[in-house]
Amino acid sequence: MVMRKLPRGEGGGELLPPPVQPQLNRRVIGGKVVPLVTQVRSYELITPLFGGGVEPGETDPVTIIRGPAIRGQLRFWWRACRGGRFNGDLAAMKDAEDKLWGAASTERKSMPSQVQITVEVTNRGWEEQPFERRARPSSGWRDLAYAAFPLQGKDEEAPGKVRVGVTFTLLLTYPKSQQEEIQAEIEAALWAWETFGGIGARTRRGFGALKLVSVDGRPVTPPGVDEVEAKIHEGLQKHVVSGTWPAGVPHLCLNPRMKVTGRYSDPKAAWEYLVKCIRDFRQSRPGASPRQPGRSRWPEPDEIRRLTDCRCDRHAKPLSTVRKFPRAAFGLPIVFHFKDEKIGDPYDTILQGRDYERLASPLILRPLACADGAVGLAVILEGTGVAVLPDGLILRKKEEADISWPVEATIEAHEAQKIPPLDGIPDVLQAFLKEL
Repeated sequence: MVMRKLPRGEGGGELLPPPVQPQLNRRVIGGKVVPLVTQVRSYELITPLFGGGVEPGETDPVTIIRGPAIRGQLRFWWRACRGGRFNGDLAAMKDAEDKLWGAASTERKSMPSQVQITVEVTNRGWEEQPFERRARPSSGWRDLAYAAFPLQGKDEEAPGKVRVGVTFTLLLTYPKSQQEEIQAEIEAALWAWETFGGIGARTRRGFGALKLVSVDGRPVTPPGVDEVEAKIHEGLQKHVVSGTWPAGVPHLCLNPRMKVTGRYSDPKAAWEYLVKCIRDFRQSRPGASPRQPGRSRWPEPDEIRRLTDCRCDRHAKPLSTVRKFPRAAFGLPIVFHFKDEKIGDPYDTILQGRDYERLASPLILRPLACADGAVGLAVILEGTGVAVLPDGLILRKKEEADISWPVEATIEAHEAQKIPPLDGIPDVLQAFLKEL
């Protein structure tokens, strides 16, 4: 796909499309004039926007923030909050979702959304390049490089860019006649999206984090640092239903596994802390230094050496006797690269589901802006993770997909005692929360 270019005016400058001016108080539906409820919500992004355009991972030069992308986010968070009331019935949940947020219409069935979404970008911000050539972090990105690694660029490919300082307005309209029926549903999706979600790619690692600035022109003051956790629990009690979600549907619960950090001066500082914590936890190495990174204290490297029967002399003695891949808990796929491949260590391998290559991380990390600074938030979504993969995991050779081995990720209590980063806790994500 070729990235769209902005049209040029007579003087050579970029021409932006005029803002959409929707009818705010009524809409014609089925030949009838229907009164509408309208709400205008203004946002700023407190972390950079990663992608967000029509091409994955790239910022669109015309539509920085797209209405369909926001609709997709609201659908996801609606399911995360309200999907429990369908007693595990996926079809019933999907039907209710389509009635609210819309679906592709057919000749027999029209499924327009009851909620119309219009986006106006009020500040396009500016571009930043997190990495220089050869994957060296740019100024101001050293502590965030771990979260931004997909932007490094490969070989002669130029490093990717993000957009900083973006603000936008979201206009929501829906039929007034159905206000009582659907307002609570919309409010739940908005609250969860604003609290846990974001815009663009890699929102689960903090990119595109939102701050609600105003509603219908009235400024919104965020809670203070000491109030954040209580406010989140208040929102969970109000918006999350108790019940049974369909299998494999990521969702919130009334008492989630969650951690809120202490106060930081601004959202970037809180985000840097979260990224540093997950980097240090996932890359746990004793006595590591830039020149001598040391060997991992996780079991995966030694197990890959066993499976591939590749081991350089300096790694002849294994450090781990656990034959599992616990870091799959953070999401898939995982690419394992050994720097000593040329002297005997294994070739590149990929850890993935047997039938599903990708699995989104259940762990969400993001900063939250407060009235008196900022905090970092970590929350674990339920109903997702490696445990829901129907046919388990495989480790396969990167260059030859037909060479693979079945592997396991779930850690038993006695195995957790042998993996130093877990400190005896078999739940990998819970062990991480303990480190925050």
